[in-house]
Amino acid sequence: MRIFKRIIQEHKAICEALPLLPPPINRRKIISYFDMWWCVAKYGALADDYISLKFFEKSAKERAEYVTAGNKRLFYQGFYTNEAREVLANKNLFSKKYSKFVTRDWIYSEDATIEQVKEFIEAHKEVVVKPTNSTWGIGVGVVDVNSMNSILEDIKKGNHYMIEEKIVNHPDVAKLNPSSLQTLRVETCLDSKGEFHLLNVLLMIGTKKLIVSNCHSGGVMCHIDMNTGVVDKDGYNPKGYWLSHHPETGIKFIGYKVPTIENLEAYIKEVVKVMPEARYVGWDVAITPNGFELIEGNFCPGQCTQICDGIPKYKMLKSYL
Repeated sequence: MRIFKRIIQEHKAICEALPLLPPPINRRKIISYFDMWWCVAKYGALADDYISLKFFEKSAKERAEYVTAGNKRLFYQGFYTNEAREVLANKNLFSKKYSKFVTRDWIYSEDATIEQVKEFIEAHKEVVVKPTNSTWGIGVGVVDVNSMNSILEDIKKGNHYMIEEKIVNHPDVAKLNPSSLQTLRVETCLDSKGEFHLLNVLLMIGTKKLIVSNCHSGGVMCHIDMNTGVVDKDGYNPKGYWLSHHPETGIKFIGYKVPTIENLEAYIKEVVKVMPEARYVGWDVAITPNGFELIEGNFCPGQCTQICDGIPKYKMLKSYL
């Protein structure tokens, strides 16, 4: 019964992905439909992977070199202890473990009374509310003193949230999209000898009226050349399209200089030391007027980031196990 449910879900996902194929490939929908199923079976590449990794234009040899939703399961055990996965998956545990780098004020509703939560919101005027185990920025919202009653009622019903002081971007980063918190996605790996590898650094930028920069929620990710601290490629969204300029602010991505980027590698090396049992992590870091602020860490981070630097990472990561 479970396998039939999974087949139905993937069929639906493939059908939703077909319109995202670029011309002239989108005129061969039947062929693409079966090719997507072949990629699910052969490479563990789900419909999202097929679009975001551009499998529709890659050879069999090239496809085998990418980390996909299916084949990254190899890394679940190899790169983490059970405790490390639990900490990375739970925002409350993460903020406690990485308290040296999570400097913003926060409260976890399960460990507080309703009155304490109310006082926290009133003290900060405006806060960010996150479901404890949310991914892709789903469920994240801003609450102020005028709109807090709904979240307080939700907590009374047994739902729990991380409630955090709202972070402010560095002015040079805020101007990219004033409505969202822009972040850096910093992917790192400790190999079997404990040596540090900086795999990828991306600038995640929100679009429209999003408060999050997560690309799966509509944001854009831009690759940063760490030698220069400058964005060196157009912005990319996992739905398969590239953008040369921000759609709302009109700022050109290529050539944008990321402030304080020269301090990032030293900073992230210190973050990695907190829990070396988490060996392969995608760190989300904000750039504030006062420096870097650690948002969260993601185990087996999104495979779509491989498109931004043009480097498939399956064989690389296998060599680090």
